[in-house]
Amino acid sequence: MATRSPLHHGPGYQSEADRRRAYDRAKVRHYNKRRWFHLRAAYLATHPICECGCGHVATVVDHRTPHNGDDALLYAWDNLQAMTKACHDRKTATHDHGFGNNPMPQRKARAEGDAHVLPKR
Repeated sequence: MATRSPLHHGPGYQSEADRRRAYDRAKVRHYNKRRWFHLRAAYLATHPICECGCGHVATVVDHRTPHNGDDALLYAWDNLQAMTKACHDRKTATHDHGFGNNPMPQRKARAEGDAHVLPKR
């Protein structure tokens, strides 16, 4: 029976499962606070319609600029926007590279003079 040699990773290596667990723990830490629930309810009360322009009733409060754990951005009233769940999911998938996934590395043009950038796969 063939065996595979063990994998050795450098210091600080995290598997995909470890990264996802850390991301989930950070979300729980910020969004389970009473302060967030009050802020979210107040924002939805004053902004009942989705701010993306679809005209439906908003159910989600989104951050215009990702807070990345910064409490100043997390609780900044000017950084919030009311959205429907569908609009929020669409925004998250396009702007945040899909629900916590790492963004694809940017591909550079082949030469400095090229006006185009290679398409993402």
